[in-house]
Amino acid sequence: MSLWTIKQDTHTSVDRIAQVTDTVPAQVRAMPRARRRKGVSADAPGMRAALYVRLSRETEESTSPERQRAACEALCEARGWKIVAIEEDIDVSGYSRGLDRPGLQRILARLAEFDVIVFFKIDRLARSTVDFAEIMKITQNEGVALASASEPLDLTSSMGRAMAKVIAVFAELESDTIGMRVSNAHEHLRREGRWTGGRVPYGYQVAPNPDGPGRVLVINPEEAKTVREIVERVLAKDSLMKIATDLSKADIPSPGHSSRRSTGKNSNSKQWYTTTLKSLLTNPQLLGQVIEDGKPILRTDGLPLVSRPPVLDMDTWHALQDELKRRAGAGDQRRHGTSLLRTVLYCGVCHSRMYTFTSRGKLRYRCIGRLKQRQRTGEQGTCYGPSVPAEHTEAHVTELFLEKLGGAEVVRMVEHAGEDFRPQIRQAEEALSDLEKDRYERGLFKGDDGAKRYADQYAKLEDRLASLKNMQRNAKPAGVEAVPTGQTYGDLWEAASVEGKRDLLLDAGAYVEVAPAKRGARRLDTSRLAVFFGDEGRIRRAAADGKDVEEIVRGVVATELEMV
Repeated sequence: MSLWTIKQDTHTSVDRIAQVTDTVPAQVRAMPRARRRKGVSADAPGMRAALYVRLSRETEESTSPERQRAACEALCEARGWKIVAIEEDIDVSGYSRGLDRPGLQRILARLAEFDVIVFFKIDRLARSTVDFAEIMKITQNEGVALASASEPLDLTSSMGRAMAKVIAVFAELESDTIGMRVSNAHEHLRREGRWTGGRVPYGYQVAPNPDGPGRVLVINPEEAKTVREIVERVLAKDSLMKIATDLSKADIPSPGHSSRRSTGKNSNSKQWYTTTLKSLLTNPQLLGQVIEDGKPILRTDGLPLVSRPPVLDMDTWHALQDELKRRAGAGDQRRHGTSLLRTVLYCGVCHSRMYTFTSRGKLRYRCIGRLKQRQRTGEQGTCYGPSVPAEHTEAHVTELFLEKLGGAEVVRMVEHAGEDFRPQIRQAEEALSDLEKDRYERGLFKGDDGAKRYADQYAKLEDRLASLKNMQRNAKPAGVEAVPTGQTYGDLWEAASVEGKRDLLLDAGAYVEVAPAKRGARRLDTSRLAVFFGDEGRIRRAAADGKDVEEIVRGVVATELEMV
């Protein structure tokens, strides 16, 4: 076995030269550490060695860390080197992580303490020629040698360095080949509906494949029940914060709890968070779709592959995503939990929405229509901006709401169609958009046949989308069905957050108009508040917001006829 780089102490030779002549430059005499010339053999005994061991995944067939360490120690013993540090990177990929490996970084940060770095093989040090060249550059600049315990290479010569780079190229090629082979095998198994390992999606569990070898995912009854209860509460306008708090109090394990995961990053805490819920509720694996690299695997027609039973049906999934998008809107992110009557309270002078502000430590609603008009036209406008105290106004509207509708059952209006292809159309449109991103943003569909594969898949998707739209045009007319929820407005009101209560008001068609205050009045005069519910409130809000009132009226009439 031979070595790659050399390190030889030259302090003695420099001192000898300094004694012979006074012409030695000052910077040479002041050098803190002499550097070794390239090309000098690094077989001197007494060198300080750092051992580096790396393994992507420990299996019976792999070169175990113990075997790597033993080979490196044998080389150091044969050369008379002193081992001063041993660093390991276990379960760390040398290809995907590059130089960002904890053990390697600790060695590179202490190069001043070493004379040589010893490793088992080149592919244990780097899987990429770029990474290998960078490590060579860093160590050579610091005068540190590199030594392989199982490869007869000498990096102290130009030929040796060139041969080492050739070996690194083949190591990178081997890594690419292995990765492609494993990826293709996994995709084949996923398309057959088999489970390839990794993190089990929430709502599922691993079971033996009833149709052959391997394992498959089946629905976990308890977790699926939890998911459906969460979805029902989200659609009922419960806040994610309250849902997460209730799940934590109920001691229900979170998706990352160690009781669900045997490997990888996990937690012993059963705590739920809003981010946990958002990640769970937006995961298309709840539809039975197969995910790879964060994206659904597509069939030949461009639609997502579904190879396991879904936890949620398509209609519920789309309703859930629409509700989450509504909550994520810019307008819904402002003043959460502070203004019950936002989008409910309107000015009786200019019919603009009223917003909250703080005056002398008290929360009030006021009209800013005058400010908006000045910003829009430069004119002052006629509205002086009436205001009302928030606490008393909210209490009055709440009292009227519960008095009139508290005992009424909440009825959810559900659209239905004899033939409704809208969910499939939406799915095809999303698949078409994702396909464009795959090529133009993510750089997929490379290779000689990439353009043809992309064009074929795009054409299939377009044909399917056109066919679905044509089927929808000829489908039976959609209708509206009133589905009782079994709960009253009063029941939901007690358990709802401020945002949920506001949604209940809007669902009931609440509209409140504030008339100008009487001169000298200090307390709220409830006669200033005109409160409307139901269809009349919806029509008045549409008029105040500048929407098509006739369209609202037609919708109300159509709903009444449908329910007759």
